[in-house]
Amino acid sequence: MASLKGVLLELKDIINNVLSRRIDFSSRIVGDEFHFKRREREYYSREIENAMKRLEAVLNESFTIAPTEKRALTEASMKIKDLKKMINSNKFLESVVSIEEIFDIVPSVRVPDGDLPKGEFYLPYIPRDIYSETKASFDELVKCYEHRCYRSALILCGRILEIALHKRYFDLTGRDLLQKSPDIGLGNLVLKFKEKEINLDPGLSNQIHLINHLRVASVHKSKRPFNPTKSQSKASILYTLDILKKLFRG
Repeated sequence: MASLKGVLLELKDIINNVLSRRIDFSSRIVGDEFHFKRREREYYSREIENAMKRLEAVLNESFTIAPTEKRALTEASMKIKDLKKMINSNKFLESVVSIEEIFDIVPSVRVPDGDLPKGEFYLPYIPRDIYSETKASFDELVKCYEHRCYRSALILCGRILEIALHKRYFDLTGRDLLQKSPDIGLGNLVLKFKEKEINLDPGLSNQIHLINHLRVASVHKSKRPFNPTKSQSKASILYTLDILKKLFRG
């Protein structure tokens, strides 16, 4: 079982080690110690990055497991964003203070390890009523990506966005398009928002159209076969996860 408090303590220990060893991530490494210092710095950089990813994953699962703690989790989420900026700026002393502040406000929610992603992609907060369907598609998406089935991965990106956009449209309008237009595509879904004068962020619309373009190319036959690359697939997955964050967290 994992908890926000537990992961915060792990992260604090890592940063305290960085401070005690006086590891400087901004200095240039020269001289005979080059190899040792470089490897030490790379090791702790990786440890911090992994701890931050785990912290964000546990936070996202906590929103689903403990909806009654949403206010405290939302406050923690904002502080974790600030913490990430401090760490990226190598402000480690300030980071330790921030971790202690976050520790005091996070609820004691425990998340089963099996619910946490093992790879490089992390599903953000998803409303409970579409969580199971979205999580199932996300797990399948990651498997497709890991097994180099990139066209299948792109198709699943489109499916996840359809689930999310249907939910968001229903929340804002009270109309269930799955009942009236069950076969509506991504492009037409975006148009439905415009018809209701619901303004999606321009960047969000562009991301959706890009993923839809790649999805359509993956599904339909054309004169030139479309074979998406690993980088195209990875970018689409990251775009998809970013869209989910923007739709449901603002």
